[in-house]
Amino acid sequence: MSSETPETPEVTEVTEEQEAISFWQKVPRNRWIFLAGAGFILVCVFGALLAFSTLRGKNEDSETGNENVTESRGNTPTPFVPTAVPPTRSAENESLVVGISDSSTITVALDAPMSLRLADQEYGVIPQTVGGDGSWQPETSGTNTAVWVYGTVINYVVAIPFSDANQALLSGLAPGEEMTLFTRNGNNFTFTFESRTMVPASSRDVYAQQRPGLTLILWGGEGDDRMVVTGQYKVPDVSSAGSDNTLVELGQTAQLDDLQITVSSASHLLVRQEAPPGFAFYLVDFEVQNVGLTAVDANSLRLLLIDELGNQYAVNPAAGQLGNFPSLNGFINAGQSIQASAGYQIPAGLDSKTLIWAASRGDRSGQLQVRIPFNEGGSQGASVTLTRAEVSSDFTSLILGGQVASLGNQPVNITEADVMLQTPDGSVFLLLSTNPPFPWVVAPGETVPFSVTFQRPSATDTATFTVLNQPFALSNFQ
Repeated sequence: MSSETPETPEVTEVTEEQEAISFWQKVPRNRWIFLAGAGFILVCVFGALLAFSTLRGKNEDSETGNENVTESRGNTPTPFVPTAVPPTRSAENESLVVGISDSSTITVALDAPMSLRLADQEYGVIPQTVGGDGSWQPETSGTNTAVWVYGTVINYVVAIPFSDANQALLSGLAPGEEMTLFTRNGNNFTFTFESRTMVPASSRDVYAQQRPGLTLILWGGEGDDRMVVTGQYKVPDVSSAGSDNTLVELGQTAQLDDLQITVSSASHLLVRQEAPPGFAFYLVDFEVQNVGLTAVDANSLRLLLIDELGNQYAVNPAAGQLGNFPSLNGFINAGQSIQASAGYQIPAGLDSKTLIWAASRGDRSGQLQVRIPFNEGGSQGASVTLTRAEVSSDFTSLILGGQVASLGNQPVNITEADVMLQTPDGSVFLLLSTNPPFPWVVAPGETVPFSVTFQRPSATDTATFTVLNQPFALSNFQ
């Protein structure tokens, strides 16, 4: 039996080039497995890139939205917002920010104009915004299409395209002639012709939002001046108000469901550090009594301030903190009577002869409205407080006392023309004496007490005492 020495396996060194060739030689045998694996990897990579791109787009959209909100709250607010929304966006049922505070936002309903009627001519109205640089170049499709400056809801500013016919129409408007603006929500505002002037095209005074009215600009033509026509807002007849609305004067008591409400006074704080630039605070003091059998949630009450043009101002918590009484909240128990203040933020230069303070309850029909005399153009930055009201011992005169505080950086001057006692029928009563004598000069940051004596009204037990257009309701002084 022979023994054979086992063969030693031959070891051959494989170079890198041979290894690579060997790999690719094997690929054809497993090509389907290889291609499937490669395809799976490519699909995963492509899916990951697509998901990242989508997520990045959403983040950019979110960041853009947040930047817009921050910009809206951080810019210095003005009574007129020149770049509110793109002109292609529908303005129906929009809200326009007219005031911003640290704690709340004040809005008014934006009821966009749809058409304008002048004499026997009617124009369609389209909204366009003013550019961020303050420039405005109205673009219309024809001479019968007008352009409204988006956001002007106190003084509606509308451009009429130049043509010989339009120039003749505006030139021929006579004093007292009516101009009517129709809105998307079915409302119509009537204005009466007031003035016609030539104004430089570069002037921005025509955009002012301090006075309810209508401003028409004849846009185009030759030269650097533009014809500007202004219309004064025509206050609607309050007697046409719906039967569900109750309209009373300052100091009168009216009933809203189970609540009896009386507005006792109102004050206009023209210069306050807490108010944003271009805005002022307005305070309404009132008393509410629950004459029902169940408690009423005060949060169900909606308290609005409305100017002559119909702009609505919501309750502003920052302004309410300056009131003579706390803001109304919690429950009003059966039989309970509460004195409260409601604060509002309004344009500083608002020019409206009267304001309406409106109270309503949730979704229930009916509204209580109180008409309040308002000043034209401000109250010189003064706060007036009434602390005393009594009838003289001989029953012939009415003695009133209080104090005036200066809230601004300029002295407040009060003359006899700034002080008045008036009854609901319009009668004005004689001022018999005053201490100190007129004029009252209140230095910045100071307070001056006063005492005035009027002839006592004999035919009524209600009257309104006014100092610097800040009214106080008086009653039961007979």
